[in-house]
Amino acid sequence: MFPFSLYAIAGILTAVHLYLLLVFTAHAPAVNVLEWVALLGSLWLLVAACLSLYRPRVAAQVALIACLLIWTFYAPATVKTMQAKVLNHRGTFEHSVPGEH
Repeated sequence: MFPFSLYAIAGILTAVHLYLLLVFTAHAPAVNVLEWVALLGSLWLLVAACLSLYRPRVAAQVALIACLLIWTFYAPATVKTMQAKVLNHRGTFEHSVPGEH
């Protein structure tokens, strides 16, 4: 029952997050293809949740593939976010030193 809960909750949360990203960027000039791939991975996690009740080994393999699909969007997004925060922090720190221009 634990794998079912884990796969279902992760699938639902990532699907809702990605769906909201797609809805809010519907009028944007270009939609990121990786969002659609990750949404497909979220749906596959829900399939893995259903499979986990009857065939746990197959469900684990499906969940692994689904997680890899999901991370095609979240890994680059995480790296970009961290780069932006580090660069923003450096810029703030460099300009906040008193007495230096």
